Amino acid sequence: MSICRVSISAVLIAGCLTVAGCNPSATTAPASVEAPARFVEGDGEPQTWNPLAEDDPALAALGVVKFNDLPGLSNISSVRMFGVGGSDPAMNGLRVYLAFVSPHGERAFLLGNFRDYRVIAASPGRIDLEYDEDIFVGDEPQTRTLRTIVSWTEIAQESSPNPEYPSTVTMTPAQ
Repeated sequence: MSICRVSISAVLIAGCLTVAGCNPSATTAPASVEAPARFVEGDGEPQTWNPLAEDDPALAALGVVKFNDLPGLSNISSVRMFGVGGSDPAMNGLRVYLAFVSPHGERAFLLGNFRDYRVIAASPGRIDLEYDEDIFVGDEPQTRTLRTIVSWTEIAQESSPNPEYPSTVTMTPAQ
């Protein structure tokens, strides 16, 4: 299953969770949850939802922990950056991707495993990216912040339901 093939139009969650020590009919909530003035009353029959199948592509979206929609950077598709958690959380646990997405397909590029990233500037065909990277200096882990220019070239084309996405992206070290 590829994270690049995931397209989710809606996620529906229904029901009531009972957590140890939490009475769902009470009007108080755990300290980490802001309690409403009072809970609403049910109106109608409850619907029961089953879990998604293990091969459902929507499950791949559960790993996305950071997302940037970057409008106006391409004439043929939407440009998105996203980070998927799940690597070693202690060292560069965020796998960062650049994706080109249209209604008829998508293409994604793995930019690297980082601690975190920030888009600091963007224009068509270019994203200036700052990222934190964990490294070892001797036996001591340290974090350094680097900058890079992520760039790509689009092939001029007429509006098409099957656009030709960039075939490569480059990352050039920056100051």
